[in-house]
Order: sequence, then structure tokens, then C-alpha cells
Amino acid sequence: MKQQIALFILGTIVGGAIIFSTLSNKKEDKSTAILNVLESYCDCEEIQQLIYIKGLESTEKGSSTESAEYELKNCQYSDLKKETKRINQLLIKKVTDYKDIDRFTLSFVNQRETKLVTIYNGKINY
Repeated sequence: MKQQIALFILGTIVGGAIIFSTLSNKKEDKSTAILNVLESYCDCEEIQQLIYIKGLESTEKGSSTESAEYELKNCQYSDLKKETKRINQLLIKKVTDYKDIDRFTLSFVNQRETKLVTIYNGKINY
């Protein structure tokens, strides 16, 4: 009986340690990390992920192994180039392996127009 209780306690401790380790080491995936940065640091009415693809993709724009597109609606900014540069620097700083994204597109949408900015491996292409 004492041996069974000791095994039960040991099993509970080991199981708890495994569960704790798994939960505390869980990493946020890149697409969620990007969305969290955009939502935290951009003054927009709505931000949503349109596409996030990891794997070989071929389009008329070329081939990539990782691409993403996010739509930012009715954002408050005075200069698109400055805002894009600010966002890019935040993503480089806060999202692990952000520069591994071959093609990252920000789609700025308001009532009058849509402006697309594409970033290739952390470098902005206007």
C-alpha cells in the first residue's frame, strides 16, 4: 500500500512537471506573433491576417517558402513610408525569424483607396 501511494505521488509529480514544461515552453507561432504586434502597435479600426503560407509556393510574382499578407483598415498615420518602416522595425525586433518571410504584404485599406507594401525578407519594396 505504501509503495502504491509513493508511486502515485511520484507519477503525479512527474506528470505535473511534464505538463508544466510543455505549457511554459509553448511558443507563439509566427503568424499570431505578427498579428499581435500589428494589433498592439498600429492605430487601425481593424487588422486581419489574409494569408499565411509556409511551404513552397509559386505565383506570377515568383517562388517563396513563406509568405504572409495582413490587411489594416482605416489606420491613423501621416506618412505611409514612415509607418511601414516603423512596422517593419517592430516586426524585426519582436517576431522571431520574421526576416525569413520571403514575401510579406501589408494592405492599407480606407474608404478611398488600398495601398499595398511588400516586404521581402525584412526589406521594404515600395
